[in-house]
Amino acid sequence: MLLVIVGGFALYRHAQKPEGPSREFLDTEFAGADVDRTGSCYSLSTVIIANSAFTNATLEWKHAGAEDEERWRLSIEELMNGGSTPVHVFQRYTFMRKGELVELVAVEASEGQSKVIKDHVDNLLEAPNGIHSTPVDRCKDPAATGYEFKRKKS
Repeated sequence: MLLVIVGGFALYRHAQKPEGPSREFLDTEFAGADVDRTGSCYSLSTVIIANSAFTNATLEWKHAGAEDEERWRLSIEELMNGGSTPVHVFQRYTFMRKGELVELVAVEASEGQSKVIKDHVDNLLEAPNGIHSTPVDRCKDPAATGYEFKRKKS
């Protein structure tokens, strides 16, 4: 009986798996906000984890392009203390893979937040730089550079 319950629960969880990009998409290097779209030295998954690991934010992925297009929208929502009442803060980032990089191509944000893509790219890269997250393979070479990448001092 226990086996049937556990099997049923596992089947239910598998059927309810949330939508999201492939591991390959998430492991692709996140592009910088410069004109040349220099790589940031961090995969998209590293950037997202570094920014959400110590928050109460909820994250939700939705496919945001044509069926054959690798374009995904990430909604990040959080309730913040706004004095006497909680304040709903959100960002909706649309990412698209272009060659060997994933670019932030559109931003929606709650009132009072910048809607400029460069500002959000720079903000997203502060967390992995601040904790010296593991860079993508190409940036493990001491001579490698990346957009806003701050190498850990030896």
